[in-house]
Amino acid sequence: MSKKLRITLKIADRSYPLRILPEQEQAYREAAERINKQIAYFEQYFPIKDRQDSLAMCAISLATPLFQESLADENQKEKNIERLEKIHQTLVEISNNR
Repeated sequence: MSKKLRITLKIADRSYPLRILPEQEQAYREAAERINKQIAYFEQYFPIKDRQDSLAMCAISLATPLFQESLADENQKEKNIERLEKIHQTLVEISNNR
């Protein structure tokens, strides 16, 4: 079992101390960097008056692709089930005709 690593991430000019597994460090640091870049983008290109609004927009922009991917996976799963049901039905019909 790995020992937890203490790191501090700075997001939106605030420090967040965390205890994580060493193999998670790179992902956490890259996530914090991406969040900070998104916040800077929203503050530069949109008339945002409050840091809270920047954080909310950042959360939406980063979470939306995850949900889109999940929905696409679910749609593909449904299509695969329909195909398998058709194949099964065909095999049953072939079996009954013998």
